[in-house]
Amino acid sequence: MVGRAPEWSQRTILAALAAGLAALLAVLPGCSSSEPGTAESEPANLPEQQIFDYRIIESEGGVRQWVLDSERMEKYPQKEQLELYEVRMQFYREGEFFSTLTSDRGRANPQTKDLFCWGNVVVVTEDGRRLETEELHYDDQEGLIRNEVYNRFTWGDDVMTGTGLEATPDLEYLEIKERVEAEVEDEGPTGSEVR
Repeated sequence: MVGRAPEWSQRTILAALAAGLAALLAVLPGCSSSEPGTAESEPANLPEQQIFDYRIIESEGGVRQWVLDSERMEKYPQKEQLELYEVRMQFYREGEFFSTLTSDRGRANPQTKDLFCWGNVVVVTEDGRRLETEELHYDDQEGLIRNEVYNRFTWGDDVMTGTGLEATPDLEYLEIKERVEAEVEDEGPTGSEVR
């Protein structure tokens, strides 16, 4: 005698599927909604605004002071500072270009106009001065760049290294604060205050 397969009601099938799905979700990490702090209970940290090829131009009395470019800017909720990627900042004196700062990342405050940048930071001037470091803070009100990390300054054949820095963006005034080492040619470039 051949038996018949039991008939499954739609309700039974749905109950079995729901039980199987609940068991699967309980096993997968981050999917249980019963524990606080899981992926479901935390909102994603997404920017509220994202702009590619972002640019800010700062001028005073119609005269350009600096231009800040970034490949991408992100603005996050409840954060005043802007996150910047692939930063390039050009400095001007009396409207004339004199130096460029580049870095992998940056954080700019649109209110104070200050910039903190990090990752392969390089400042190069029109006359060939070069500062290399890993992080740098630009204070717009004082017009100075500073840090507390290792720096390498070169100008022609002259090389100076050390920790901690205060300088003008044109690198005409530059003070390295600690562990200073220098290799200076007898007749190097003149006209700047380097300590």
